[in-house]
Amino acid sequence: MKKKFIIAFLMGIFLFIGIETTFYFINKPKYLLHLPNLEKIKSIEIENKEIENVEKKQEILDILNSEERTTKIESIQDIPVNTEEKLKINFHFVEKGTSTLFLYKRKNNFYIEQPYNGIYKITEREYEKIKKFSLEE
Repeated sequence: MKKKFIIAFLMGIFLFIGIETTFYFINKPKYLLHLPNLEKIKSIEIENKEIENVEKKQEILDILNSEERTTKIESIQDIPVNTEEKLKINFHFVEKGTSTLFLYKRKNNFYIEQPYNGIYKITEREYEKIKKFSLEE
């Protein structure tokens, strides 16, 4: 009788652990792309090209914020690895400090990576629009 009770108890524990693990992965935290407000940005630097024009800064923010970007993919490093093309974007703040994100291509897909936050899918068109700011004179 004791043996059946122990087996049933252990099966209950394993079942509980399995259910908890399933719920964790189903409800895994979503990461939200955090971008600064236009008023707080002194300039936006894309590949060493400084952009201070208010309209251009707003256009860049609009492209990056074109939809509420959420993801379940966490960024766990300072700089993306294994990328084909990479654009580094620095937001320089009026007060002080800088915030960085990266746009890149990997296996024919395009992404925004905010270090230690998340990795978000974007379209090739959005990528190219941002890239053109780094090429303007």
